[in-house]
Amino acid sequence: MWLLYGGLLLSLASAVMAESPSEYRLKVAFLYNFAAYTEWPELQGKVINLCILGDDPFGENLQHIRHKNIHDRDLSILHVQKNDDLSMCQIVFISRSDSANITNIIKLLDDRPILTIADTPGAGQQGVVLNMAVKDGKVVFEVNLIIARRKGLKLSSQLLRFATEVYQ
Repeated sequence: MWLLYGGLLLSLASAVMAESPSEYRLKVAFLYNFAAYTEWPELQGKVINLCILGDDPFGENLQHIRHKNIHDRDLSILHVQKNDDLSMCQIVFISRSDSANITNIIKLLDDRPILTIADTPGAGQQGVVLNMAVKDGKVVFEVNLIIARRKGLKLSSQLLRFATEVYQ
């Protein structure tokens, strides 16, 4: 009987885990909300480009935000491999495959109103505006408000209140 009960618990736990969203599906939702709660000094055109720099950790999860609107503009998702392609981006997610180059990427984008996002330990302290992490099974994020202000980006107080750390 205990064996049957244990098997039932294991199958129930597997079913519950299958229903819970993956880490990167949750991070995609965070990407969308980061953009929705950010104001750029000047947005030209009818599109906001979210660029994934380096290897794409999101995979098919990006389909959940593809073609959504932010600030009455279409959200476009671009995959870029070279730093030169970043000038067309309003948002840049720096993947872990490019984490060794964060300092150079930050310097390249320093004078531009581009929202930088990563999920690499220490990236917020290196100059990335928003850095995600997983803590106790939940996605959390830190904000480098100094860098956001320098870039002319305004982050909503509603966004800031959920940050685990705000560098001012």
